[in-house]
Amino acid sequence: KKDNMPLEAIMRTDDHHIAKHNKILGMKYKDDIQLVFLGDSLTRRWEDNIGIWNTYFAAYHPVNFGVGGDSLENIKWRILNDELEGINPKVIMVLAGTNNLDKDPEEVIVSGIEEIVGMIQAKLKDTKIVVLGLLPRNHTEAGKNYGKKIARINRQLTARFARTKITFKDIGAILMNEKGRVSNAI
Repeated sequence: KKDNMPLEAIMRTDDHHIAKHNKILGMKYKDDIQLVFLGDSLTRRWEDNIGIWNTYFAAYHPVNFGVGGDSLENIKWRILNDELEGINPKVIMVLAGTNNLDKDPEEVIVSGIEEIVGMIQAKLKDTKIVVLGLLPRNHTEAGKNYGKKIARINRQLTARFARTKITFKDIGAILMNEKGRVSNAI
């Protein structure tokens, strides 16, 4: 894959993905969807914290379109396969790209996020798009540190979405403790 080539849309065929995709297709018929969360497991995990979800988001008529393990290619496939059809939310929040860190250079991740945003803009013309930067990750058990790569990606996204209608937020710093690790309190 060349760095300047669009990401291939890839369908996952595992039972989890198929079940979640079908669930999302059914969720689209929920009354008055005003806020969509689109992403990977970092988004999907709100389902594990329904009390917090309801406290902070229920008033905004939200739906959770997060799927654990999704890479940018999988999210692109989901967009191309009807997950955003027939809805007109006020806001869509996108958190994606962390599952591409191992396999893709930062340019591919940045352009993949931009491509997904462009697809959303084409389908949801009146929807405000909020993109969250890649969140910090602790070192892997093998000692791999993604901190600098994440920081470079987020700087590129900040520049690319500056002076556009897209709201980009890098909230990673507030998730870190004084030792430079993801806070256990989070």
